[in-house]
Amino acid sequence: MEKWQDPKVIALWIAIVMVLVFTIILFVVKIMHTGYKKMTEANLRQARLEIDHQKKLLETGLLAQEKERNRIATDLHDGLIGKLSVIRMKAQLAKTPEEIELMLGDSIAEARRISHDLMPPLIEFSSVAELLEGLLEPWRQKLHIDFIADVRTPAEVSPQAKIQIIRIVQELITNTVKHAGAAKVTVVYRHTGRSMALLVGDNGKGFDVSLLKNGLGLGSLEMRAQYLGGHCRIKSAPGKGTRAILLAKA
Repeated sequence: MEKWQDPKVIALWIAIVMVLVFTIILFVVKIMHTGYKKMTEANLRQARLEIDHQKKLLETGLLAQEKERNRIATDLHDGLIGKLSVIRMKAQLAKTPEEIELMLGDSIAEARRISHDLMPPLIEFSSVAELLEGLLEPWRQKLHIDFIADVRTPAEVSPQAKIQIIRIVQELITNTVKHAGAAKVTVVYRHTGRSMALLVGDNGKGFDVSLLKNGLGLGSLEMRAQYLGGHCRIKSAPGKGTRAILLAKA
């Protein structure tokens, strides 16, 4: 009988093969376990990051709402209520009806602007271009505004998306008036079958974007941009004006 046919040799080889197979299986299981563990840890880290991001967006949204309330309260107090108080005083001083009529007209225009800021009229039946034109019109008394609308698609924009677009432009124009010291603003709205783009630029004093990247204003813009399925970038430098660019899928 050949040596390799010896039952003891055969049993030894079987034992060796089984040990090798067991070792390979153990090695594969170990690798799979390590990979699964790393994947689980990565998923947990990603989940934590998403939770933290959503929490930050929620906080930013709440702060933005509070900021909007404060802005409206300031407009009412310093604008409309101030004008009405002056009218009352002039009426008590027996000013001419023409003067009072003129001031009442200014107050009505101020009330209309505040109302438009809160909710643009006929938003469901107006295009984004029409809504932006209506939003920008009152600001032309303080700024030279160039508005360009390039709409290349018949696709409808939802009222919720229109509100976000309006609020973005509203916030950027308000910041320009308050902080930029600009004389000219350019607003470009472009909507095609594939994408939507919005640009708001001014010739103001500009600022260092890195110093304000975590500010409430920029956070609010990014939150609204994400609602539209896009992102917002701010380009600015001291003495070189500011440009805000929103890009989103159609």
